[in-house]
Amino acid sequence: MHIVMAILGVLGTAAFILWRIHIASQAARNLADLAGEAANLPRKMRFRSKANRRAVETIDDPREAAAVLIFGVAACAGPITEADRAAMTHDMARLFEISEADATELAARAAWHVGGMVDPLNAVNRLTDIVAENAGNEALSSLSPVLQASADRTEMQSADQSAFIAKFRRRAGLA
Repeated sequence: MHIVMAILGVLGTAAFILWRIHIASQAARNLADLAGEAANLPRKMRFRSKANRRAVETIDDPREAAAVLIFGVAACAGPITEADRAAMTHDMARLFEISEADATELAARAAWHVGGMVDPLNAVNRLTDIVAENAGNEALSSLSPVLQASADRTEMQSADQSAFIAKFRRRAGLA
């Protein structure tokens, strides 16, 4: 009888040890998951920060900022026609020295940004600063005639377009 009790004791001890190993492995897995979440927390926070901002506030590329300025001045006069969009895309390809396909993609993003703006005039200072900081004053001076050409495509330049260009030139230091 004492042999049976010894065997049951050994089996009980082995079961207890295996159960403790299982609990420890679960705790290690939970700890690893928690560490993974903590490592991804800065990335999640950056994404949430960008998602909660307006679309124009997420722009940090000077080409995209310049494209939004080009489309913004045209949008001040009303809806942008396909002929205007094609002409502005061609101007951007020439100005930025990129392919027509890249300019078309950039134009689509710019049109999306401008479409989400209530008043494109409010974004002029921020976008001009992005171009100035990342591309320099030479880029601003070469962008000015393209903005004027974009405004001239409309039948008659509106007061909003004139204010847009004047605000850009003042912020760029060209006026």
